[in-house]
Amino acid sequence: MINFLLQYKLRARIFISLILFSLIIVAVGAYTLVLSNQLPTTVGDTVTCNYHADSAAQEMMVALSRMDFALARSRTDDKAAMRLMFDTNARIFEENLEAQFTNVAMISNSELLLQLRTNFSALRFVANEMLTPESLRAEQRSLYDNQIVQRKLGIDLLLAKLRDAVRENILATGKTIQRLSRNVTGLLILGLTIALLISAYTSYKLGKAILKPIQTLTRAARSIGQGNLDVTVPVYSNDELGTLATTFNKMAAQLNTYRQSTTEQIVRLHRTMESALASFTDPVFILDNDGRIELKNRAAQELSSQLSFDGALPPKLATAAAKAIETSKDFLPDNFDQVITLRVTADEKSFLPLIHLMRDSDARHIGVAVVLHDVTRFRLLNDAKTNLVATVSHELKTPLTSVRMVLHLLSEKSLGPLNKNQSDLIETARKDCERLLKMLDELLDIARLEAGASSLARDKINPATLVKFIHDEALAGVKAGGLNLVCDISQSLPDVMVDQQQISPVFHNFISNAVKHSPAGTTIVIAAAAAPDNGVQFSVRDEGAGIAEEHHGLIFDRFYRVPGQTKRGVGLGLSIAREIVLAHGGRVGVHSEPGKGCEFYFVLNGV
Repeated sequence: MINFLLQYKLRARIFISLILFSLIIVAVGAYTLVLSNQLPTTVGDTVTCNYHADSAAQEMMVALSRMDFALARSRTDDKAAMRLMFDTNARIFEENLEAQFTNVAMISNSELLLQLRTNFSALRFVANEMLTPESLRAEQRSLYDNQIVQRKLGIDLLLAKLRDAVRENILATGKTIQRLSRNVTGLLILGLTIALLISAYTSYKLGKAILKPIQTLTRAARSIGQGNLDVTVPVYSNDELGTLATTFNKMAAQLNTYRQSTTEQIVRLHRTMESALASFTDPVFILDNDGRIELKNRAAQELSSQLSFDGALPPKLATAAAKAIETSKDFLPDNFDQVITLRVTADEKSFLPLIHLMRDSDARHIGVAVVLHDVTRFRLLNDAKTNLVATVSHELKTPLTSVRMVLHLLSEKSLGPLNKNQSDLIETARKDCERLLKMLDELLDIARLEAGASSLARDKINPATLVKFIHDEALAGVKAGGLNLVCDISQSLPDVMVDQQQISPVFHNFISNAVKHSPAGTTIVIAAAAAPDNGVQFSVRDEGAGIAEEHHGLIFDRFYRVPGQTKRGVGLGLSIAREIVLAHGGRVGVHSEPGKGCEFYFVLNGV
């Protein structure tokens, strides 16, 4: 205990103060509890005894009245009956009188009880003489008037005194209860007053001993919060507060050392980050969650100065960054549709924006990185390729048309008769010419779609109406191939904005592929279902051989054909379908497994 007090002085003072306070409260409470437990028992016993005493006195008064009635009527009525009545009530009177002698509430009135017993014995003696069969009426009247009446009056007075004594006892009990209550209340007030005085004194002393060191610690903590890590706290004592002050000083010294090392690391990391950003040839902008530019690399600074961004991104980029923050999704376009063109000095440059969300270790957004990938050279190459394909296709189409016309004239024998071998060769050449013209038409369509020259006349249409229209158009051709064609349309789909004339070839290309690769008697399904973000997914499902997963990413490329495919085709239909869907702002895809059929689909935004 001594070691505890020496080691923890402050805690010991608080402990002793609380012990004294608790002991006083416990002592007062224990005394009050004892009195509270004794008081109901004492009061109950007193009240019960006095109640019994009063009840006995009441019964004695009733019995005395009945005995007097029996003696009065014995002068005129049957003496034997009156004798029985008198004896019965006399026994009741005597039993109650004897009970009073054993009642603890009547101990102080024993003399009064003795007088009652004496008078009752005298009354009973005279009554026995009066109720003898030999007594005459004249004697009875004399005994009643001269003795019985006086004895009865004396007993009545004694009983009245007895009841008064009982009432006084009850009143005295009430006063005793009041006195005990006052004593308990006074004791409680005294105990609480003493306890409060001790508590106030202890609080004052402890507050004085604790408040000054705490105020010093508070000022020191505020200084550290403001960056002053050289502050120290004086040690006033060797108790817990002194230990706290010593620990605080050690903490401040460690924080100062840590800040110096951390500052060096931060400077080094900042330089490394700046060097890394500066090494990027593409402009990089770092934005906060409110879209304000916080950091940019050298290329971004040059671009900002050339275009006078004034601390903010162009509206299109700012909108894309805000959407990325709102949806918590990176913006990573994979085609040239999202390219933005900016005039830098006298040249036009094309940039593909890549927007990455930056997160901390808790996956919270801390900003956005906007990378403007310079695709000017790739865009020019793509345009050159498209122009080359369009030019070559257009230049080849004219002579091929002439060749087709000549072959057509020859096959019709307009220029003279042909033998069978000549006719077969000309027919084969004509079919090859038709196939080449079809290929050139498809290449020209792709070139126009990629160049954006094919304008769209979009109208709002319900997906169910569109699917049923395609079904009616393709039904005859599908049935001619020995297949069934059905629709599967979900309910409550949003409308879509499409150019029906342009989007129809997408469906027909999917359906024609399904017809080519589906066994006879199977079913082709044209479906429309809900897609995420209020979109609509249109699809064509068949029960054919399916396509392996490694071909899914290549099947929409130009001239690509799945290895081992025996059906004839150029390999441009799916590429044209993809370009049409991309022109509508949608996306295409395929779901398929070998032996489980194939589902080609495209997704359009709802309105």
